[in-house]
Amino acid sequence: MMLRLRHLTCFSLLASLAFSAGMAIAQDSEKKAEAAAPAAPVIVGNPPADHPFGKLKIGMTYDEAMAIVGKPNNETSYCTGKQNIPFYFGNDKGRAEAFFKGMGKLDFNAGVTMLPFRICKGSTPLDLVYIEYNPDTSGEIPK
Repeated sequence: MMLRLRHLTCFSLLASLAFSAGMAIAQDSEKKAEAAAPAAPVIVGNPPADHPFGKLKIGMTYDEAMAIVGKPNNETSYCTGKQNIPFYFGNDKGRAEAFFKGMGKLDFNAGVTMLPFRICKGSTPLDLVYIEYNPDTSGEIPK
């Protein structure tokens, strides 16, 4: 009887320690997610109102933006690293960039595809989060 009570007490202590450690990890993850939260959506430059970039609005979908500005000269996508944060369910785990010659660059939140060995690849562009108007750009991906 005494041995059973000792086992039960030991198990209870271990369970409470594991629970409190799990809560501390979850709170730490939330703090990291808040600290890593993206800044407010940005528009860099001052596109004229009649310019295609002047007609764009932060939050537009990829298809809506492409209908206004046309096909980009170059596109690329990447993972932001947030796909590795436990319990992070935001939509900015990946980014997709579209480069336009003589106009600038657009950044979209993108979905991510996890490949074997924890290799991440940015995929489908979702919503517009960054507009950079620069009429001097070449439309090439920076190196």
